[in-house]
Amino acid sequence: MGRDGHHAFAKAALLIIVAACLVSAGYSGRTETPPGDADRVTEPLAGTAWHLAAFRADNGSVIAPLPGAEPLIIFGEGGTLSGSAGCNLYSAPYRINGSTISVEPVIATAAYPATAEELAQQESRYQELLVAAASYRVEGDRMTISGPSGKDLLVFSRAEQPQSMPLLATEWQLTRYTTGGGNTVASPIPGTSVNLTFDADGTLSGSAGCNAYSAPYKLNETGIAVERVIATKASLAEPAGIMEQESAYLDLLRSAAGYRIVGDTLAVIDGNGRAILFFKAES
Repeated sequence: MGRDGHHAFAKAALLIIVAACLVSAGYSGRTETPPGDADRVTEPLAGTAWHLAAFRADNGSVIAPLPGAEPLIIFGEGGTLSGSAGCNLYSAPYRINGSTISVEPVIATAAYPATAEELAQQESRYQELLVAAASYRVEGDRMTISGPSGKDLLVFSRAEQPQSMPLLATEWQLTRYTTGGGNTVASPIPGTSVNLTFDADGTLSGSAGCNAYSAPYKLNETGIAVERVIATKASLAEPAGIMEQESAYLDLLRSAAGYRIVGDTLAVIDGNGRAILFFKAES
């Protein structure tokens, strides 16, 4: 995939992240405290998503991110932020106390186009500044993160969800899915096709690569619950890994708790606020 293709994916698919985590852990859309978490304080930024508008470069100047590769940050309900650094996905624990914010070391995927030195440098700098965060402020649709010295490090604009593609009556083709407990991202095996369609009767269905599947689902704004996924029982030896991919996909689908649509991209989010499946609308 060329640089333009990676930038397009970063801006659409990871603009989501999912822009995505906005939902509560259940389909109901209500914030319910799990047993044992009664003392947990809800983070004030939880459920919001932001696009990077400017950042402080190595030389101290404040510059705009590369066009088409603007990082995205999503604050999850469980004290985890995630998003796209421009090309790669990342996540990290965070904590807020008043106007102070702390971000622990970032875990990120590590894939770049062959000729993407500028993008790699931007991502490295972005992650460095994110971990250096000491305070934040929100003014309207802008959020600014500052460092320990008070200098502004990162400036974001609020990401809203455009209603460009309907969830129902659209065939969604899988483009990325998480592996390794959500710390890495994989693309479908070449030659395989995984798709998803939501019907108005409350049933979702599609192909998991080898087998056809279906399941009842329930929606509430951006919340979703998937129940009792049923699949046919065929098995394929080729291409290598197809059955493992199918099993991973269906497991992720069962854990769906929310969704986000950005442009022609659908992100499915789990109960921890992490984007786990990325689809593109079939034209």
